[in-house]
Amino acid sequence: MIRFALLVAALLSTTGCGPRALVEHDGLGFDERRARLTAIPAWEMRGRIAVDTGERGFPATFRWRQEGERSTLVIRGPFGAGAVEVTGSPERMIVRARGEQHVLEDPETDLSALLGWWVPVESLRAWLLGVPDPAYEARTRIGRANVLTELEQRLWRLDYEGYQLAEGLLVPRRIDMSYDELAVRLRVDDWAIRSLNSTASEQHNTALGAAHGRWGVAKR
Repeated sequence: MIRFALLVAALLSTTGCGPRALVEHDGLGFDERRARLTAIPAWEMRGRIAVDTGERGFPATFRWRQEGERSTLVIRGPFGAGAVEVTGSPERMIVRARGEQHVLEDPETDLSALLGWWVPVESLRAWLLGVPDPAYEARTRIGRANVLTELEQRLWRLDYEGYQLAEGLLVPRRIDMSYDELAVRLRVDDWAIRSLNSTASEQHNTALGAAHGRWGVAKR
């Protein structure tokens, strides 16, 4: 089970169904919104996620917190079971679960090898904000309200199936992600700007209060 929990954590890697819908507008063009979102030093999203590997599915809840270059992702299985925490930057990450700790000195390569799937760690922060990673080539489609609706980048395809207003900005509400046979569906229930002065103890207590679970490529 931990293999799937880590896969969810890496992808943060959204669940839900229904037609693509945009019912709100922030009055911004895509470039202006992108500039504002990427300039926010600290933000947090919470929601639900479902992973389908083609052989097995895995539902969970997640919390992603971004503070500067530091990301903290917490994944919990059904009924709060099997908490997994992934924290750090694209240069170095720590994965914690069931009292074990794994240090990843090359997160993209190490995490991809651990999971058996290509995980574009460097690009997740941008993708979750509804923008391409500017460091890599991408194919994009802009839809109504000047938001990104389709993205192909780094071997992954992302379909942004809905947006919501948060802090006066349109941010993704639902993202469908796919890579080969792997499918990830993410639904964001809450998105907010946070303070950079939030304490590390708050993050740690929330992340690992009920931690239980088991452990379970080349860079593109």
